[in-house]
Amino acid sequence: MSAIHEHERGTEAHDELPAHSWAAHIGPGLVSTATDNDPSGVVTYSLAGAQFGYDMLWTCLLSYPSMVAFQLVAARIAAQTGKGLTVNMREHYSRLLFYLAVMRFLIANIVNIAADVVAMGVGAQLVWHGSVPLYAAAFGMLSMALQWFVPYARYASVLKWSAACLFAYVGVAVVSHAPWQTLAFHAVVPRFTWSVDYFTMLLAVLGTTISPYLLFSQAEQQIEEQRPHSPSQSRMGHAACDTGNAQLRKVRRDTLLRTVLSNAVGLFIMAAAAMTLHSTGHSLNNAYDAASVLRPLVDGYASQVVGVAFIGTALLALPPLAGSAANAAVSARDQQVGKQRNRPVAWALLGVMVLGTTIGVALALAHVEPIRALYWSAVLNGSTATPVMVMLVLLSMKRSAIGDLSAHWSLRALCWLATVFAGVALVARFACEWLS
Repeated sequence: MSAIHEHERGTEAHDELPAHSWAAHIGPGLVSTATDNDPSGVVTYSLAGAQFGYDMLWTCLLSYPSMVAFQLVAARIAAQTGKGLTVNMREHYSRLLFYLAVMRFLIANIVNIAADVVAMGVGAQLVWHGSVPLYAAAFGMLSMALQWFVPYARYASVLKWSAACLFAYVGVAVVSHAPWQTLAFHAVVPRFTWSVDYFTMLLAVLGTTISPYLLFSQAEQQIEEQRPHSPSQSRMGHAACDTGNAQLRKVRRDTLLRTVLSNAVGLFIMAAAAMTLHSTGHSLNNAYDAASVLRPLVDGYASQVVGVAFIGTALLALPPLAGSAANAAVSARDQQVGKQRNRPVAWALLGVMVLGTTIGVALALAHVEPIRALYWSAVLNGSTATPVMVMLVLLSMKRSAIGDLSAHWSLRALCWLATVFAGVALVARFACEWLS
């Protein structure tokens, strides 16, 4: 810890921790295709295609409006209040509801971090062979070091190219002569199967598309980008308001575009798995099965491509996961705002990362199948997201929380639609299990 203390002493002369660059800028940004489709997302989409063929393609298209709506609502709340979602929830909900939401958020994020750490170990094994637990520990520590010492934007500008591996799934659809009319039909027409497996998979897909941690990240991003960076800026009231409105317009434009890219990649991952695994009767049981989806395009290099995708997307997704969890933990007990929060957030993030990495290495040592770990982390996210979604939509309707800048009725309607749907899917899953 001497290096950390040394780093702290250095910040006395300079009031920004390097960690602040990602702790504040933890929104999806230019690397959202990778952060939205981390190893847990890639595996979930692949499993959905392998198990149900084209039947779940509709989730990628029809979830798009609600994904955009939730992110815009989160940004509007942050823009009006100047506070993150956790702080707003603390101020406007009972202690019981608030602490249950924070606990759910921390548990889901730490499980997701652990699963992504295992995925990095598996990805390294696919590329170089060797020990999964050893690789998982090494990459977990690498991620912690990058988040602590290097501004996120700096290394994300390099790692974002690993997201290009995800577009290989589009190439699979092209070279495999995908039935485009069938894909289009299943993308717009939902098809349900009354079974525990189907609704469990549906929850997993919802958990990796409408991810609460991205909503909390979006709010923190909005706060940082509209915060005055000098005393003179803070005195410019009307200019600050205009800047905030311009920032919201930019958020709307960026959200529309990056969500299209993210959902399109998810759709093609699912379609590629359906064409290569489901159509041939093969199941997806391990990382090599996941890599076989890309074989029609890259042949003998499929394992390396998937390995690079796992490592790169995990390294890009871990800062938003850990950063949003750290912000939630600090906001739950600390009312500081601005730069005063940098240090406690940075230390909370370090704790979250240490815990998540430890659990991930333990799972690897216990020989837990990584594919299942990634899948069930998505199921956990989808199964526990509904209460947070409800609290967020209700918050957007509170005049005491966001004043006159209430979310547009169409945004609230789309958010309610997704919230109700997630709740119905959860109830249907347990109903199927009870009736079987």
